[in-house]
Amino acid sequence: MIHQSIAKKYAKGLFNVGEKDGKYKVYLEELDAILKLFEKEGRLGKALMLPILEIGKRKELLGDVVRATGVSMPLANMLTMLLERNRMDYLPFLKEAFSDLVDEKEEKVRGTIMTAFPLDGPMKARIEGALKERMKKDVILSVIEDKSLIGGVKLNVKGTIIDGSIKKQLHTLKENILKE
Repeated sequence: MIHQSIAKKYAKGLFNVGEKDGKYKVYLEELDAILKLFEKEGRLGKALMLPILEIGKRKELLGDVVRATGVSMPLANMLTMLLERNRMDYLPFLKEAFSDLVDEKEEKVRGTIMTAFPLDGPMKARIEGALKERMKKDVILSVIEDKSLIGGVKLNVKGTIIDGSIKKQLHTLKENILKE
């Protein structure tokens, strides 16, 4: 929890810089690229995130990463600050908070839709359209297939859960029968 609140402060700082120079989307792409690099090269990420190596070696390594990826100066400065304060492991939370700020700026909201079967493009678009009308924001849904739902869909958009799955309906029916 504390990681997330601290990460939000860093994200807000970087976002404010991005708003002023108009490059907040670029910073988001760069954050994503850095995290993907750390994910792909697990030892590199661990070397930077865990304070096992001395700070000088980690700064040198981070400098190499910054040069190799070509990240912008504000992001490079923030990464250095995180490294110096032993907070590189906050980076995934920071990226998530930064992404939320970008979505808020662009009046978008992200969510997930869980279905028991593959969801075709037109149906997904209809659901996103209905949610857009309701929420007054563009809605971007990622689809997750979950066979345990049996049928129907379950939506999670910004903490609002709409469960229209057969699994939920059967659970509700079972509770009603047990009450009688």
